[in-house]
Amino acid sequence: MGSRRSALVPPVKALRLALVIVAILVAVAAAVGLVAGVGAGVGAALGGLTVVTVSLMTGPRWHAVALGLAIAVLAALATLARDDAAVLGLLTAAAAAATLPVVLRYGPVCGTAPVVIAVAGTSAADIGPWAALVGVAGAALLVPLVVGALGLARLTPGTVGRRIGIAYVSALAVGAGLAIGVATALDVEHALWLVVALTAVLVPIRAETTPRARRRVVGTVLGTLAGAVLATLLPTGLANVLAVVAAIGGVAWTLVKDEVRGSAFTAAVIVLLAGAASAAGAWDAAVQRIGLTIVGVVIAVALALLMARLEREEARP
Repeated sequence: MGSRRSALVPPVKALRLALVIVAILVAVAAAVGLVAGVGAGVGAALGGLTVVTVSLMTGPRWHAVALGLAIAVLAALATLARDDAAVLGLLTAAAAAATLPVVLRYGPVCGTAPVVIAVAGTSAADIGPWAALVGVAGAALLVPLVVGALGLARLTPGTVGRRIGIAYVSALAVGAGLAIGVATALDVEHALWLVVALTAVLVPIRAETTPRARRRVVGTVLGTLAGAVLATLLPTGLANVLAVVAAIGGVAWTLVKDEVRGSAFTAAVIVLLAGAASAAGAWDAAVQRIGLTIVGVVIAVALALLMARLEREEARP
């Protein structure tokens, strides 16, 4: 019984810190939502997830602010591009490209950036550019500010090599941009789920593709699919509660450097939050969501394998 519990529950110290971090994210999202509306609150939640890990790293916190503000501008533009698949695809790709300096310094800690743009350009487009800008920018400014004011623990960056970092961001940009652009052009409902799944699963895999690396992919896939099912079947309020619980687990496992469990829980958070912005009650919508999630996962795994091949070639003498 104890081993099963320890498989899901992080160490107490990490859990306490995670509770504080998630409380910050929830408070910021709630405050922005009360001021600017529910759509902006969802934007703040996604924006907060994009910048919180960078805010906790040993480095200038303005890096997180700069990234968040860039994503906020792109999100505002995305709300105006809902009927233009090409522009929406380019904006989503630009969001991924904007993370390159952060990825090269801190590792793949801001993969949710393209999700923010996909949400803003599809399910949350009705909130308009102002609410999108305020939502994401509010989180970009407030989360690093509060993290710094509370003096929370600073994490050591998990850097990646320059070549694989560029390959990862390029794969993320091309994959996410093409996925949302093509799906939107084909008028696919719930197209953003392709981007959600792809960004959740796609991570740089070391050249020595170990069982741990494979478990990380499996854990993320399971977290993504579980989140898709729960977000589809549960009421929005309950799905949001589960997103908070999953966020606590994801942050806590990340703090103790357990990439497998951290990835699984974080993937579930992303999917649950995307579900809150794209409510669907019919079973046909549920099937579409889960089907698109599987497609996004397959694309991400294919891109990850391509990156692994690049790493192996780079490692050769």
